[in-house]
Amino acid sequence: MDISRILAPNPGPFTGTGTNSYVVAAGGEAVIIDPGPLIESHLDAIRAVVGELTVVGILVTHHHLDHAPAANPLAAEYAVPSYGYGDYGGFQAISAIADGDGVRVGTEVIEVLHTPGHTADSLCFAVSDGVFTGDTIKAGTTVVVEDMSAYMATLDRLAALAPTRIYPGHGDVIEDGPGVIDDYITHRRRREADVVAALAGGPRSTEDIVASVYPGLDPALRPLATQSATAHLAKLREESRVERTGVGWALR
Repeated sequence: MDISRILAPNPGPFTGTGTNSYVVAAGGEAVIIDPGPLIESHLDAIRAVVGELTVVGILVTHHHLDHAPAANPLAAEYAVPSYGYGDYGGFQAISAIADGDGVRVGTEVIEVLHTPGHTADSLCFAVSDGVFTGDTIKAGTTVVVEDMSAYMATLDRLAALAPTRIYPGHGDVIEDGPGVIDDYITHRRRREADVVAALAGGPRSTEDIVASVYPGLDPALRPLATQSATAHLAKLREESRVERTGVGWALR
């Protein structure tokens, strides 16, 4: 199996150096994972890597605009299905796939893992000793989380999978998969402890919690920090460890 990474020219505060697209080839066939935004130079770079290989499908990890828009156009160009969670967030895969499904490329089978947390439709794709994680795990940084309970369960699942390599949606290929997954789990547990500690002195608003947990935060990053703190609070509420008050949040 041969795996090629193609970096999209869409750097930014949410994408880092850009979105990673991958061409996975085996036995003369190929699948394209996360073809990214509709940028013609990027699509040309993907086409160049595909070359004479026979494309059999386009895989999408989740619906975000830096990952999914080129999927259906490329699927039409190569006359193959796009595979994703289904119709979600404005992206509708031609063929919906679910946890435990397999997508064959040559003699290899890519296993589909439903890994919600970053988004409800997030998928990872496991093959050989590696896993393609989209935005569930990124190199060198943490990720924005919609559902913290689901995300922690996803991280536990990936830890049990123990992939040697992680092919992230952003950043370089990660060669120490188990170590990085453990770091992610440790980071989230620490953030949760920080949120609990911020409430130790009594009820506080979400804004006050963010200010306590993220001191000196760049104002441009406040919306992301607020989303992360809110996700942690929602998880703690599900566990009956915090409750809403007239002020905001309090320990139970």
